[in-house]
Amino acid sequence: MNAFVGRPLVVDTKASLIRQRLAEAIITGELRPGDRIVLDEIAREFGVSKIPLREALSGLEGAGLVVNTPHAGPRVAPLPRHEIHGVYRLREAVEPLAVRLALERGGRLAVELRDINDRMRQSLGASPDSEISSLNAEFHLAVARATTFATVVESVDGLLVKIRRYRAAGFAATWDGVIAEHEAIVTAVESGDVEGAVEAMRAHVHAQGASEAPDELDAASSDFVNSDD
Repeated sequence: MNAFVGRPLVVDTKASLIRQRLAEAIITGELRPGDRIVLDEIAREFGVSKIPLREALSGLEGAGLVVNTPHAGPRVAPLPRHEIHGVYRLREAVEPLAVRLALERGGRLAVELRDINDRMRQSLGASPDSEISSLNAEFHLAVARATTFATVVESVDGLLVKIRRYRAAGFAATWDGVIAEHEAIVTAVESGDVEGAVEAMRAHVHAQGASEAPDELDAASSDFVNSDD
């Protein structure tokens, strides 16, 4: 029994590293929707066997980032154009609740949000869009984590991953507007204004949804954002 103790840990570590690298490539658009994932190429790049690679792809498939179909093999999951509406509708329901729950818990959320939003402001014009997008996700996840509910964190994280993929595919955010809307959230949190923070978060998510997911996309509900566009 003891002879096998270390083996799963090594495989799990390799699989985790591969999963993180591929997930980041998908989220940032380095790998685009519909792109084939060639196992032999990735195995050579990472210097691993196909065992941890298949495990990593299984995790990515479970996260909705990869699809694996018979005869076609694994590909980066497509992005149905109309689904961004559903993502924003869910965010508009979940994230105001998250900020309410977070403020009920107390803690140092205001300090953390102020720091992240200041870093976003400093990054404008000086950092790549992907870095600002990562900070934006950090802002919203800070609120989710402050609730202490893993389910809320998982929900917000999953929605943010989808939004980052859409943004990488061309549904661009206006970051100065995002930062200004964050400022309203931070101000309300700093003053302990629960209802103000809830409304500021709702207004922020709604404004971003209206900007990034205009109603005319409904007419393209059968279209997909993919590498063949």
